[in-house]
Amino acid sequence: MTEQQPDDVPNSAASGQDIPTIVGPMGPVGQTTGAFFSGASAAPVAFPDPVHRPYPEPRPAGSAISAFSAVRTDAGLADSELGTLMETLGMEVTQRDAQCTHVRMPVEGALQVAGMLHGGATAALIETAASVAAREAAPSGSVPVGAELTVSHLRPVYEGWVTAVATPIHVGRRTAVYDVAVNDDENRQIARGTLRSLFT
Repeated sequence: MTEQQPDDVPNSAASGQDIPTIVGPMGPVGQTTGAFFSGASAAPVAFPDPVHRPYPEPRPAGSAISAFSAVRTDAGLADSELGTLMETLGMEVTQRDAQCTHVRMPVEGALQVAGMLHGGATAALIETAASVAAREAAPSGSVPVGAELTVSHLRPVYEGWVTAVATPIHVGRRTAVYDVAVNDDENRQIARGTLRSLFT
């Protein structure tokens, strides 16, 4: 007795359709029926090369920043900070110092569905400002890694820029704790947070 193909899955040989080959990082990963690709091209689908790393080395720590090298004058970003979340969210470092670091970010492009600044973007700004400051305070050869972040959202903001100011609560040989206040363009505090980092 011959097994029949289900009506909704045509036999590719009988229908004369080419079946696309899906190519994964290690080569072809199998075939699928033409029913699922009725309007698709028969060209192979290529996945990104797993060896290629689009992010900087060393990998970003804590706030998605890596080792400081040269500083761009337009946004105050280190070369190693380009291509990170800092650049994605349009952050600009206006003051980079272990005692007081300022990082600002546009509200546009970081909104949530209700039209106000996304709390996750605010948290990223707080962690970034504290991490930039901790990097300046880090012992030679060490890199700060964010270990604990707390954030309190105080008021919504819908437009303009928000600025985070990070100041130290404690800087030791192995840890640093920074307090971060976030204000809007009218100098109203919209959030506050702390970041504890470990020097590794």
